[in-house]
Amino acid sequence: MPIAKVYVPEGTLTPEQRRAIVQGIHEVINGVEKRPPDGQTYVLINEIPSGRWGNAGALYATRT
Repeated sequence: MPIAKVYVPEGTLTPEQRRAIVQGIHEVINGVEKRPPDGQTYVLINEIPSGRWGNAGALYATRT
């Protein structure tokens, strides 16, 4: 069974956005692997705390 990991800034996704990400990744993986639509695909959404990751040499920090 495939397992996909997604990393996002803490507190940036709504429950609906989480569902959409899980559904979209599930559909892509099952489509590429030609698995049945109800095939098991696990999606782990990991929230990374503010200041614990960065891009282009700068730390990401949530705006207050």
